[in-house]
Amino acid sequence: MTYRQIAAREGWDEKTIATHCRGLGLTSQPRQPVVTLPDVESAREGRETVREVADRLGVTIQAVHQCAYRHGTRIPRRPSRITYEVMREIVLSRAPISHAAEGLGVTRETLYRRAGQLGLPGDRRGRTLLRRREGGV
Repeated sequence: MTYRQIAAREGWDEKTIATHCRGLGLTSQPRQPVVTLPDVESAREGRETVREVADRLGVTIQAVHQCAYRHGTRIPRRPSRITYEVMREIVLSRAPISHAAEGLGVTRETLYRRAGQLGLPGDRRGRTLLRRREGGV
């Protein structure tokens, strides 16, 4: 058990547990990195997404990228599946953006950001055609 688990179970402070363990000559086991190079390679080669690797290991997405960085490599970004044609269909459909976002499995903000990246018309405030159509700020 970790110091934190012992402290929670016994109702003591974590530092108190560490002090008593040290006094008894018990040392904690060094933590092994959770994300390993094969996990990074799985994401790099496209067998899994970075999010899938992180969920499987119970770590953050940043931890997966950090492990890749430590091993002198990086995981390239996947090309966006929201292409100009997809955005064009969304704009021409005149359906609420929230419906389109739900259908694609993304947030409305992701659609707004992608529309800006694709150069869809906007106003001086940076709002795209999508946001103006919905009447949002």
